[in-house]
Amino acid sequence: MALVFGCGPFTVTKRKDVGRLLVASRDLEVGEMILSEAPLVIGPRQDSEPLCLGCYRRTSGDYRCSQCSWPLCGRQCEASPDHQPECRVTRAAGITISLQQVPGSPSHPYELVMPLRCLVVAGQGGAEAQRWRTCTARLNTTRLHSSTTQQQQQQLQLEQEHIQQLQQVATALRDTFRLHSCPGVDSSDASIVTILSLLQLNQVPTKMPYAEVMALYPMASLVSHSCMPNTKPQWKDGKLTLLASDPIAKGDPITGLYTDILWGTRARRDHLRHTRHVNCSCRRCSDPTELDTNFSALVCRRCRKNVLPSNPLDDTAPWVCCGCGLQVSVEEALALSLALGAAVEEALGNPTITSLEALQGEWLKKVHPNHYHLHAVKHSLLQLYARTQEKADNGDKDDTHWQEIAKKEAACKEFLTVCSRLDPSTAHTAHCVGLTFYEYHKTILQSAQRHFALNRISRQQLKKRMLLSKALLKKTMDIFRDEAPDTPEGQLCHTCEEEVIRIGKWMLAVGLV
Repeated sequence: MALVFGCGPFTVTKRKDVGRLLVASRDLEVGEMILSEAPLVIGPRQDSEPLCLGCYRRTSGDYRCSQCSWPLCGRQCEASPDHQPECRVTRAAGITISLQQVPGSPSHPYELVMPLRCLVVAGQGGAEAQRWRTCTARLNTTRLHSSTTQQQQQQLQLEQEHIQQLQQVATALRDTFRLHSCPGVDSSDASIVTILSLLQLNQVPTKMPYAEVMALYPMASLVSHSCMPNTKPQWKDGKLTLLASDPIAKGDPITGLYTDILWGTRARRDHLRHTRHVNCSCRRCSDPTELDTNFSALVCRRCRKNVLPSNPLDDTAPWVCCGCGLQVSVEEALALSLALGAAVEEALGNPTITSLEALQGEWLKKVHPNHYHLHAVKHSLLQLYARTQEKADNGDKDDTHWQEIAKKEAACKEFLTVCSRLDPSTAHTAHCVGLTFYEYHKTILQSAQRHFALNRISRQQLKKRMLLSKALLKKTMDIFRDEAPDTPEGQLCHTCEEEVIRIGKWMLAVGLV
């Protein structure tokens, strides 16, 4: 039975495989606003590094709240409404917050902030408590209905692991903050477990100006997952706004993204199973080629053709070569991907052109050039190429620089092509795509100026390439225009504005305008 709320462009309904969800109540066009709402509760990610609990800027931890000892960025954030729940409870418990625990462990302080805030909000009286009860009553508390025997076994194992995790976090909450002595906070097992389950299944990744945080929303928490989401989230003025990033037909689910769009299918599905109890079977997950990107493909050791999963939705199904039919066990395919992932993680810890190109050369014999781990390497390389002599005059740049410019241009094109297939609206790859547009403009600009100086291109060709360079800069500006000016993205947007002006002046000086 569908539950209709107001006259918005969606209804809340319930389906066996996903629980409650939002579906379009009419046809929605690209860019149309679906909802805009403030969070019920917002807080840091559980694996967060030290950040201010008032504004969510990164912090060294040197400044502590004068009332409760939680790290903040300064005195101005001590009065932040977001910070008040943990401040009140920590003061009442008479404890000092330590950041020595490993991020992501059950006892790490940031693991406990969101459930603590929820407990405090749930224990409030008056209208806020009623709003909490009304909104959370419609959210999901169970998920992952399985059909096959294998999936049922996975579900049982995940449920057992989930119970253990809940018990560990509940114990850490009670012991750390002495909740039994905190007025207005229900520290019973039932209350804590209910809130932890609500968070696991319903919290929404929220990109704020200075960090990605997590939040519970009255309606946005019911947006279901797809690796090909049809919405674009925006955070502005304390509210999450969801816009349609694709046309959405009446009756279709309204979907968002709860994993990393630039991971391969097995990595995404494993992450969703463990974090949200979701077995994703969207079009991308069901497609061995991942929308013709070959984002997880291996290379056949016998005929050098692509090796793809025979059934991406079956974790035990073998992988098969598209050329000679050679079968590769799923265990071997996973081991190969894990080994590459470990090598890439180590290389990106201290990236150099030499080390990353050597890694590429070694692994291109085993995996497709678009493999998602090599995709990350490509994004690092395209930023490193041609950086050493970037500010020198064109006449002073040596052959190595121009060779790297060519590599940079090729890497930018390849990277953008894959991202455009996986995320056509750039809703979930904005940071890396925006940066790639900026790097791409450098290759067009420098190559055009050099070739014109060497009489290799005409004035008309030069003008077209300069206009392309400006267009790429404007694409970057469009992506980062709403970022806070003191963030790297905001600063890059300002750099692009200055660069557009410089290019315009240069074109005027040489008579192209």
